[in-house]
Amino acid sequence: MYLGFPSDPPSLDPLFATDLVSQKLSGLLFSGLFQIKNAKPKSNWAKNSRFEKKNKGTSWEIELSSESLGPKPEDIVFSIQRLLKETSPRSGDYKFIKDIIIGEKPNSIKLTLDDTVNEEEAKEKLSLPFASILSKKDFLENGEFHSFGKYRLSSWKKNESLSLIKRDSKDIKLPDTIQIRILPQSTTSLFLFRKGELDSFKLTDFLLSLPDAKNHNIIVKRGRSVQYVAINQNNPCFDKNFRHALNFAIPRESIIQKLLENKADLLKGPVAIPFLSQLTNDKKNLTPNFNFDKNKAILLLKNSKCYPKILNQTLELRMRGDDENQAKGRAILQSLKEIGLQIRLKGMEKAPLYKENGEGKGDLTLLTWYADYESVWNFLDPVFHGEKLGNGGNRAFYSNTKITEILNDRKERNLPNAIKLIHRIEEDAPWIFLWSIQENYLVSDKFIRYEGLSEFL
Repeated sequence: MYLGFPSDPPSLDPLFATDLVSQKLSGLLFSGLFQIKNAKPKSNWAKNSRFEKKNKGTSWEIELSSESLGPKPEDIVFSIQRLLKETSPRSGDYKFIKDIIIGEKPNSIKLTLDDTVNEEEAKEKLSLPFASILSKKDFLENGEFHSFGKYRLSSWKKNESLSLIKRDSKDIKLPDTIQIRILPQSTTSLFLFRKGELDSFKLTDFLLSLPDAKNHNIIVKRGRSVQYVAINQNNPCFDKNFRHALNFAIPRESIIQKLLENKADLLKGPVAIPFLSQLTNDKKNLTPNFNFDKNKAILLLKNSKCYPKILNQTLELRMRGDDENQAKGRAILQSLKEIGLQIRLKGMEKAPLYKENGEGKGDLTLLTWYADYESVWNFLDPVFHGEKLGNGGNRAFYSNTKITEILNDRKERNLPNAIKLIHRIEEDAPWIFLWSIQENYLVSDKFIRYEGLSEFL
């Protein structure tokens, strides 16, 4: 089986699996105590667990599944201690773990947690690639990242390919071997696919209209990203009326249909509706506030703080300089011009775009947020956290004390509060809420025969 990845992983160490490629590879090679499915954490190597609040924190005892290919208690204790002690990008997210030891019961571990975390969030955190379980023996003796996922790494040619071998030969839902080819250009991937030398790769937007995308198998992943325009809150002219005007000015459904080939979904505030529908069926929680209404947009603009002076200013809409982003930028620009604003597009390389945005520069910035893992909180924190401005994630420099308080209080991280925050953020409108781009993968007939493979795309 041959899969196309756009870039090489920077490292095999799960502690540093912060980019999308590393996270996909981690899904194949590694696994943890829990895993997230359908937006909720489920048991993986954890068979049973008892989460018990005590006077000085929380005791969490976890009994492990007894499988020949599974981790031993010492592997889990070693891996979690390594996560807590090593310097890594996400080590701060695990400070709620105070201690971990091998449990008194056979095949068990015991964690001591502080009282700032609830069971749901603790399971979420231990579902992430960073909390993957390594083989203690292999790591200490050979420095190898041998884990307990579906595959093990047999070879890695930097910037060329990675070869993976299935760990459980009895698992008929997955192919015996996977060859990952590093292919930065989607046109190269398409060429190899046509020759029968590639079984799966991600289609970019400009390939969606080609006959190949209509004549072959397509697997669609929905709700994992959000595309938006950050409205710089440092500009006092960008008040609530102005921000609402921008949101009502965008004909999202028309752009999705004509420009995005119907390969995108609407948002409810900052969350993709297909994702949110896994958690609630309440129509109020799944209906966007901002439907296209040009007249309403013009009226709100007239009521904004700096009207009519704002009409004489040229606002800058910044974005990545590639053709796909600029095509979306032109559609947004045209919509904002039609309510009377003067907008200038500025295409930029990724590094300076993010650097200058982090410094508070620019008026409007077209960006994409990819969820690290399937949790509704991953669409709220850090992108709206008042203490994580700019490069911390909150690229609109949005500040709402009540929202930050809830994001800081882990005891308050429950679905009702998440829904409340979504409504409040949508009302505040620090972004132009756009759409969630569907991820479309062109796959071969051979790929389709393995029913367990698509979850790793």
